[in-house]
Amino acid sequence: MEMQIQKAADQQTYHFKKFVQRLVDKFKPLQLFCFAKTNHLLESNGCFKDHQNNYDCNYCLLMVTATATRIDHEVQEFCNVYYNHGTVSIITHSRDTILEAIKLNNRFFKTVYTSGQLLYSHDGMTHFDFSNKFIPTLSAQKAQKHFDHRMPLAEGFFRGASQCLNSKDFNVCTFMLHQVVEQCCILLLRVHLAYRSEIHNLLRMLCLCCSFSDRPIKTFLTGSPQDEEVFNLLLRSYSGSRYGDGFSVSAHDAQILFDRVSSFVDLVRAMCVTKIEELAHEGMLYQELKGESEIEVN
Repeated sequence: MEMQIQKAADQQTYHFKKFVQRLVDKFKPLQLFCFAKTNHLLESNGCFKDHQNNYDCNYCLLMVTATATRIDHEVQEFCNVYYNHGTVSIITHSRDTILEAIKLNNRFFKTVYTSGQLLYSHDGMTHFDFSNKFIPTLSAQKAQKHFDHRMPLAEGFFRGASQCLNSKDFNVCTFMLHQVVEQCCILLLRVHLAYRSEIHNLLRMLCLCCSFSDRPIKTFLTGSPQDEEVFNLLLRSYSGSRYGDGFSVSAHDAQILFDRVSSFVDLVRAMCVTKIEELAHEGMLYQELKGESEIEVN
């Protein structure tokens, strides 16, 4: 059994290395970092078939580019097509943008550069001073500011969705629910990663959230075809409810989405409150250690 699992893992590593090389050849990045990896082992056996192991990996990657031209959509589409052994969620930023953010003590980029796995570098270097560690004193305050801004927006859209559901305007209800989930995902990424997302695709944002928890995406996608079908309605509502003549949501599906988004809002609120408390604790410990260091020096 252990040998079969190891073999499946080795095959997955081989496929991922080939994919990374293909990604590098296509887009010529300066660096490529992995800041999250999740393994999924699926075992299959029975009386009438041989034992099989499918070993998939989901990755969250940061691509560092030479220019400020944004190519996020193109790069993500490439990943969707050419990586078939899990999922790859990728974000791209220019080197200058990242280095400027690091100078400003950005938690996300500093953490990726100091703790992430460097998959590729065009010259073998990251061009970052690793002695300049992240200072967490203001993390909780910044996260709380985003929470105080985004959560009321999400709750406002949710109240609007409730009114549309009651008036049987199911298409607009679904669109409003899309806005709720978008605001919640933006908030999750801000609070947990300190990353300002410019992505509007809900699936991409939920996949990025998997870098710290799979609970958000599992609220909507549990693996069943029915879940995927209903979630696709939510994805399509962003443009379909406004421009698509053939877009239509049934009362049943609208109610399912409404209930799941309601649970999602509760989850996001709880996750963010907990994370902000953790950040506050980290900031307090840093201050205490800094105070002790200053005393020792003096």
